[in-house]
Amino acid sequence: MHFLGKNIRHLRKQFDETQVGLAQIMGKGQTTIGNWENGVSEPSLDELLVLSNYFDTPVDVMLKIDLSQTNWKAEKEGGYNFEKKEETMVREEDTSLSYVLHALQRMQDEIDKINNKLNT
Repeated sequence: MHFLGKNIRHLRKQFDETQVGLAQIMGKGQTTIGNWENGVSEPSLDELLVLSNYFDTPVDVMLKIDLSQTNWKAEKEGGYNFEKKEETMVREEDTSLSYVLHALQRMQDEIDKINNKLNT
């Protein structure tokens, strides 16, 4: 967690937030936030997830990248777009797999239609 404390401070300042304000959001004291930023202590996993959500920054980025030295969002083309990755994976697969997936979807649609008729 080499960059964590530094990144908490950097993100807090980017969000124009004080240690006291962040402490209130986190349900902690201002000293705790200062200790995290100075590397004296570290947030728990649950607290780290709250920080990640609040700052809209993935946990791995908060841990591994010095955010004061880079604009990771601009450098990471497409960000964390899992849908895009899935589409790419399907395109790389054999076309027969695509056929099977479509056939399964059609079958599921038919099952749904039958269930709807039975329930009415």
